[in-house]
Amino acid sequence: MSKTREVRKSVVVDATPELAFEALTGAGELREWCSDQAWTEVRPGGRYELRWNSGYRADGKFTELDPPHRAAVTWRGTGEPGESAVEFTVRPVTGGTEVTIRHHGFGPGAEWDEVVKASEEGWREGVENLKSTLETGVDLRRTRQPFLGINLDLLTPSRAAEEGIAADQGIYVLDTVEGSGARAAGLVKGDVIVALAGKETPGFGELGAALRACRAGDVVDVELVRGQERMAVKATLGSRPQRDVPATAAELADLLAQQHAQVNTELKAAVEGVTEAEAEHQPAAGEWSAKQTLAHLTEGERGFHLILVNIALNGWLDGGPVYPDQIPGRLDAVLAVTPTLQGLVERFITDQAETAAIVRGLPETTIAHKARFRRMAELCLASPDHAREHIEQIKQAIAAARA
Repeated sequence: MSKTREVRKSVVVDATPELAFEALTGAGELREWCSDQAWTEVRPGGRYELRWNSGYRADGKFTELDPPHRAAVTWRGTGEPGESAVEFTVRPVTGGTEVTIRHHGFGPGAEWDEVVKASEEGWREGVENLKSTLETGVDLRRTRQPFLGINLDLLTPSRAAEEGIAADQGIYVLDTVEGSGARAAGLVKGDVIVALAGKETPGFGELGAALRACRAGDVVDVELVRGQERMAVKATLGSRPQRDVPATAAELADLLAQQHAQVNTELKAAVEGVTEAEAEHQPAAGEWSAKQTLAHLTEGERGFHLILVNIALNGWLDGGPVYPDQIPGRLDAVLAVTPTLQGLVERFITDQAETAAIVRGLPETTIAHKARFRRMAELCLASPDHAREHIEQIKQAIAAARA
């Protein structure tokens, strides 16, 4: 009789059994250390599904639940010859909580060999990342992901039309990071990355998957569209730096308020002495006026409130590629309610203050989920860069009006 094959991994984490159990069973928490997408019905007989950007998927049902001590599920992965099983055990020990993952039920045949090998590697990396996300909030999949070095956004139809970009979709480059492979390769603001290392990049998920297939130090082909021209450059991928984030909601709110104050000083200087007519001038067909840009900023800040609240409660918010100001009449609605330049500036400043207030009032349950809080902090601290980009756009619109 052949020996039963199984994969067993254990790790001690500095977290409560309750937080560890959530990480093993909750959809939002599973995405923080294990999969790229997750859906779970945490009840006996409830279904779950995990998806990775690589195309691999696993699904099954909960066969055992004893929170916060034990859970068991059936497991059927893409291309696997049959169903297996996974058990999670959580128990308090000296120095923290021990988590054990046991994957078993593999068949004896050669067709299962690759499944066992992949399970061994996957759970080894998984428990390492589980410990990191629970203790520090750092997702090792991101830190180990090769770094191109761009501040990015999605290309939208309105942006493509405004800037005369000959692409329908792709990764829009807002800026490049000093010392990065992107800057060394000559990428500039306004470039749209449409493929990396031979893989098309219509969205964030595809760019991430393309990068994860590479290693730091690799030299890769980057296909991009610059205006009406399509070109290819070679870029050397680096290691991904980690932003330092505050440890508490109060510290994050204070830092965010400081950044807002700096941005608002720049904004007030940009619109000082500007007339209502100048602020309403559109430099060209399809290009925003200063007032329309301010309407976009205030609408975006309010949308950010929704993102923060959803992350605080659920861990994630997947809005897809749709931007609210693409909705017909969305910016016109803001301008109908707040028609003056000064009113728009004050509204945006108020919206920013509300963002800081939301952060300051985050519940302790959110702060305890360190990966969740880190993700919120990184989003908050990156938002002033978005505002500064549009302050430059406001300056250009005003200059065009005065010309």
